Amino acid sequence: MPIRLYRASSVFLAALCAFWPTTATARVDGDPGPIDAQVVETVTDTRITQASGLATSENGRILYSHEDSGRSTDVFGLDAKGRPQFTVRLPAGSNQDWEDIAAVRLRNGKRAIYVGDIGDALRTRQAAKKSSRRDYAVLKFDEPPANSTGQVTPAGLETYHLRYADGVPGRNAESLLVQPGTGRVFVVTKTETAQQQASLWEAPASLNPQGVNLLRKVMDVPVTRASGGDFSPTGDRVVIRDDDTAYVWWINDGDVAKSLADKPTAVLLPQQKQGEGVTFTPDGHSLLVNSEGVDQPIWRVPLPSSVNAMTTPLPARQSAGDTGGGQDTTLVALAIGGAAFVLAVALIGFHVRRRA
Repeated sequence: MPIRLYRASSVFLAALCAFWPTTATARVDGDPGPIDAQVVETVTDTRITQASGLATSENGRILYSHEDSGRSTDVFGLDAKGRPQFTVRLPAGSNQDWEDIAAVRLRNGKRAIYVGDIGDALRTRQAAKKSSRRDYAVLKFDEPPANSTGQVTPAGLETYHLRYADGVPGRNAESLLVQPGTGRVFVVTKTETAQQQASLWEAPASLNPQGVNLLRKVMDVPVTRASGGDFSPTGDRVVIRDDDTAYVWWINDGDVAKSLADKPTAVLLPQQKQGEGVTFTPDGHSLLVNSEGVDQPIWRVPLPSSVNAMTTPLPARQSAGDTGGGQDTTLVALAIGGAAFVLAVALIGFHVRRRA
């Protein structure tokens, strides 16, 4: 008896639908966010209750974070369990309003950490009856070895003073972008409503530690309440996050302004108490995000294929008991899809034999 192809096709499609993985695209009924997001560690240290920025070491074993407005001047190097393995103490009084952090490899081969003192410190200044802030800063130092412990003295420490070129006081920014290789610094201002345009500002190509470095406006960006940002380890992408969404752009030919004029890919983030920092995992396949508050988890959110790196320059960060799931969801999907295809062929063969 001849094979009825439409029946065979139905079997094949049913098998694919049954075995091909799916992901959540929106929050429903209190769902905490994308179903493939994972908690990699929880920060329980009582010194870290107002965590702001987030960055990762090159090998993924250390995550860097810090407190915001007027608090500690320690940069915390967190281990795989969310505990401070070491701290880097920066000068007293340098934290007027630290809002973001970046860790990058520069052209000279060295790894450096940049801390952005770029917030407006509004409440602190109002309480002290001070005028709106005009002067900001970025602190830079050499990344400590990943096996460091205790309190570490910052090597190569430099402070770069920043000021907006248009002279407008009181600007608030919580997103610091430092381009790998060039070390070019960008700042993204934070707005509170969709009617207010956030904007990208660029520092001079070579920062001067002796004078004032003017930030010049590059363009507006479509992110309201931007609270953190980062370049990918290879500089091929940029992410800027708000309360519940991360926006990712491909960077073409190193041209940040031209690339951010394109439409970004929106990536849903888990619900957080007050989402703050964001950074790429070392392999470039996922984002890590943190939040202010006590005992807050750090989440890993796999990137969709449209903004996922095709190469894996370094191993991804793994927490205790983590088997690495979610580090490359595309490969996992292909493996499961292949199994589904084999099953479908077997079912078709069984169907043919029965009809014969």
